[in-house]
Amino acid sequence: MNRKLALIVAAIVLPGGFIALLGVMFLKALSQTERGRKVVALAQKRVARLSLATAPSGEKQVA
Repeated sequence: MNRKLALIVAAIVLPGGFIALLGVMFLKALSQTERGRKVVALAQKRVARLSLATAPSGEKQVA
């Protein structure tokens, strides 16, 4: 209970913290269903692919 209260207070005090808190709550709820886990896995694949495509050409990307 104290941990949740501390997170809520920190979210209100820090700039952008409330939006981050809502995002974490949304992802936690989404990952509790099978379809949600598939959506999260697909999003992680796409983000990884995007980061590989936008990597600077002079540097090697570690996978």
